[in-house]
Amino acid sequence: MRRLLITCLWALQFTAIGATYEERAVASVLMGEAWSDGVPGMVAVGEVIHQRMLDKREAPLQIISAHHGRVHAFSCLNGTTMDRLIEKFTTKPQFQTALQLASIVCQAPGRLPGLANAATHYTRVDERPYWAKGMRPVAIIGNHAFYRLKHY
Repeated sequence: MRRLLITCLWALQFTAIGATYEERAVASVLMGEAWSDGVPGMVAVGEVIHQRMLDKREAPLQIISAHHGRVHAFSCLNGTTMDRLIEKFTTKPQFQTALQLASIVCQAPGRLPGLANAATHYTRVDERPYWAKGMRPVAIIGNHAFYRLKHY
């Protein structure tokens, strides 16, 4: 798995300077949601974004900024804006890794390794939200349990 992740990371080489706004936004969400779980966690969250892109037929920026009322689908955006989230993470050394992953999510999602098993949702492993009632995770990576919901 480590070799697959390394290959995935080196597949596309982008820097923050050459990255699009969409890629910087996705990278910031990856860090906001799964930075503590390292590269595997950020890859899995990227795969959730990609799966939602497929299911909803929307672009990455539409997926990560979509919200119902004031609660965002990605909790790192609750109480902040996309621009502030980008500003928060851009200066962190790990942002370059997140940006490489975001570039893969946005530009070459076929290179994602499939760690999240087509999951559309995730939560902390110690939580049992209402939407996961009666379901088993399709993957557990770090501190997150990943689920595939048919209707959302």
